[in-house]
Amino acid sequence: MTEEGIEEAQEPGPKGWCVCGQKVAISDAREVTLPNGRPGWEGYCPECGSPLFAIRRKAAGG
Repeated sequence: MTEEGIEEAQEPGPKGWCVCGQKVAISDAREVTLPNGRPGWEGYCPECGSPLFAIRRKAAGG
């Protein structure tokens, strides 16, 4: 395997539920901060182009 394949397997990218009914990887994802200080992701659905938003979760070990 290449290093790229390993990176993708470990870090698949942020995912969110779209209005098209699928959980998809957020396209053009960028980190945002909510007014209450929580981190989130904002981007678009690669299938239908709808805007997506997902709240980031804390790391499993932390």
